[in-house]
Amino acid sequence: MRELAVFYCPKCGHYAYYQTSRHPQCPKCCIQETMTMVRMHYTEFMDMSCEDRDKFLAWEILKTNPSLLKRMTEPHKQYNSREVIAEMNNVIMALDTENKILSDTVKWMHDTIWEMMHENRMRSRGEAAATSISHNAEIKKD
Repeated sequence: MRELAVFYCPKCGHYAYYQTSRHPQCPKCCIQETMTMVRMHYTEFMDMSCEDRDKFLAWEILKTNPSLLKRMTEPHKQYNSREVIAEMNNVIMALDTENKILSDTVKWMHDTIWEMMHENRMRSRGEAAATSISHNAEIKKD
């Protein structure tokens, strides 16, 4: 009786145990491509944890198909949201700082304008009062 062997699909990573010497086909991909035999004894493979098996098979798939790694990392390079988010956070912080400076400047300008208007009103009232007093004094002299 033949010992079990471990086979995996280089396309999807599905693995199974077979006694056959012929290469089986992947039942998940439904592609007429044969599965690849793992270069490890069945018992060694079974002694691995599920996570270790997945890592091992992932490395095997990447070794046999280096363009797969390139295809998998390409979207990350194009649409790396973490880097974009970090850059946008820096831009937002810079804009917030600039906005605070501009808001403080506008507030200062607003306060200065109101202060000048108040001074002008007081001066105008003072001049009007002085004019009124002098006008009243002239009327009394006549």
